[in-house]
Amino acid sequence: MNTKMKRILYISIAVNILLVLLIVLPFLKNDTADAVVQKLNGVQRLQFHSYERTTLFDELPIPTDATVFLGDSLTFRTEWSELFPEKTVINRGIGGDTTEGVLERLDDVTQADPKQIFLLIGVNDLKRKSVASTIHNYERIVQRIQTESPETELFIQSLLPVDNHKYGDVVSNDKIRQLNKELRLLAEDFGVTFIDLYSVFEENGQLPEMYTADGIHLTGKGYILWRETIKEYVR
Repeated sequence: MNTKMKRILYISIAVNILLVLLIVLPFLKNDTADAVVQKLNGVQRLQFHSYERTTLFDELPIPTDATVFLGDSLTFRTEWSELFPEKTVINRGIGGDTTEGVLERLDDVTQADPKQIFLLIGVNDLKRKSVASTIHNYERIVQRIQTESPETELFIQSLLPVDNHKYGDVVSNDKIRQLNKELRLLAEDFGVTFIDLYSVFEENGQLPEMYTADGIHLTGKGYILWRETIKEYVR
């Protein structure tokens, strides 16, 4: 078994252990059996999606002159090559991914020495982790990119707001703003460009309905706004 497959196996084992804490324990606190099964199926789908995407990435080398969009489902759910048809744009988004997940698969990106990386990750971390632990992983990501691919131009994109009326209290915009503040400082410390997407999308403290169907993921209009916000940076 090669190193990559071992890594995927270890991640799978770790996720299954977390299931005991995140799924079985809530069941003991009067969750219905149907709710437990639904949560379990959701985690299994994320595991399969991650495996499916990473094995695809293994077969699709990144060109050295590419601009890479790296992140979670927000990055995954659009056609970046169509939004920037005149550029060599590569999508390395995985639904449900976290800063830890990016660290696990970062070598495949840095080994290609891409021209640019646009990073947007962290909202899934905030569902379970503190801002401080998320920032710690961000520091590791930035350090590795600058060490392993020093010619790559890195852009740290802020988290977008969510619509808590639709998405519920899974993650609050207060926590998102706190992380974004720390990300801006992190970008300054490491000398990389910070792009404030939050302020562009936010309206009355929330993600406007025209840009989202479920409170967190974007509609087509949302992706067009994202493109218009960053197009000056994409080379």
